[in-house]
Amino acid sequence: MKFNFKFERDGNYYFGLLLLVAASASIIYAFFFDGFEPQNFLAYFLIYAWGYTLLLKSDCEYRLKRLEEAVTALQNRLDRLDTDFSQETEVHIGESTEAESIAEEGETEEASAEENTPDRPAELNEDGEEGG
Repeated sequence: MKFNFKFERDGNYYFGLLLLVAASASIIYAFFFDGFEPQNFLAYFLIYAWGYTLLLKSDCEYRLKRLEEAVTALQNRLDRLDTDFSQETEVHIGESTEAESIAEEGETEEASAEENTPDRPAELNEDGEEGG
């Protein structure tokens, strides 16, 4: 039987766990062999509280660290998406500007063609030719 322990937590976690185990073992020992005296119970309670506080502190720091890593990864993804979106928007704006300028040129050409063509029929002079 081979045990593979991976110590991924900080020292407070394992020290708190050791305190909880020691306090539990000492309470069991006192219950069966010494009997409960109030000052002993207070000592056991303080050891339990110290161990539990260390475990809670370590666990909160561990979860906060994991949360910070996840938020950082999400922020990086969001920045990349924002950069890609702004580049696509610039391309689309550039394309629409080109399309607008082409449309404006076409409108200008149509307007100039309309100016050259009068709305009323051309006046004919005595010879039957258009005159101006």
